[in-house]
Amino acid sequence: MRALMYVDEKKMELQELPMPEGEVILRVLGCTVCGTDLKTFLHGHPYFKPPTILGHEFYGRVEKAPADSSFAPGDYVVAAPYGECGLCDACREGLPELCEKKDYVETGAFCEYVALSSAFAEKGLIRLAGPEPVYALTEPLACVLTGLEKMKTWPLDRVLVIGGGPMGTLAAMTLLEQQIPVQVAELNPARRAKLREWGIPCDSLENCYSSGEFNKILVAVNVAALVEEAVKKVKSGGQVLVFAGLPRDVNLSIPAYDLHYRFVSISGCSGYALPAFRKAYEIIKGNPARYQALITHRFPLEKGQEAMEILARGEAFKVMIEP
Repeated sequence: MRALMYVDEKKMELQELPMPEGEVILRVLGCTVCGTDLKTFLHGHPYFKPPTILGHEFYGRVEKAPADSSFAPGDYVVAAPYGECGLCDACREGLPELCEKKDYVETGAFCEYVALSSAFAEKGLIRLAGPEPVYALTEPLACVLTGLEKMKTWPLDRVLVIGGGPMGTLAAMTLLEQQIPVQVAELNPARRAKLREWGIPCDSLENCYSSGEFNKILVAVNVAALVEEAVKKVKSGGQVLVFAGLPRDVNLSIPAYDLHYRFVSISGCSGYALPAFRKAYEIIKGNPARYQALITHRFPLEKGQEAMEILARGEAFKVMIEP
């Protein structure tokens, strides 16, 4: 099969690999590029050593499944890239995102076929009505829903989302659908214009902060200084959610005064659990055209290098790679 391999920093290469072996085989029809894929491409990643296949936000078609499976060849599906076990200490303590024994799709999805176990297919696949690319956004939306659940927003909240990339935009869309006032701070003028076109209030960070106080701030940019500033700017009694992942060796400088005397709380989130994945699917199903607009560019596998480069230049919003 053909696979788009990450072979070195800033280098993707189309290669021919053996067909995967597994109880369930999916043909990948489309996989969107996530922030982690782009960060890995640009700077490397401790978890993804080259050569490897990146990509995990995908939908496809069942090519092979056991006779006793809920799925059959020809079924269109969206696939969760991983799922919690439900039995470990983290799962039992209500922290399934930190599950110690997750099941995974066996490789990344920037390729023609992926394999997974029959047991994981039963809990990690959702059947689609047809080949609908928008459902590749199910996993990123599930991560957003997980973060917003930890932020515990209420109708009287005034929320600032820092970062108008795909994840920040999905967060703003979700909050607006919940009728919670939200504003997005975004540096890129083209992205600001796009968000306004979609009906999402968006401005520069300076203008957002000068417009009044926010009692919830979601930081969707992996810049420590933005988190530190948010802690100082958030309304007393408010909450800052560190949504974007910061490097392991980065430390935050947080004034104890804000935590102790202003009752500011800081929380983080990472990933999703399968109930959030299913909820995200239902949300997209309710308004697929709204979410489809986020996929602004589509590339075949052989143009995977170009897909990464256009994202790195900030010229695309959400990019889909289609084998």
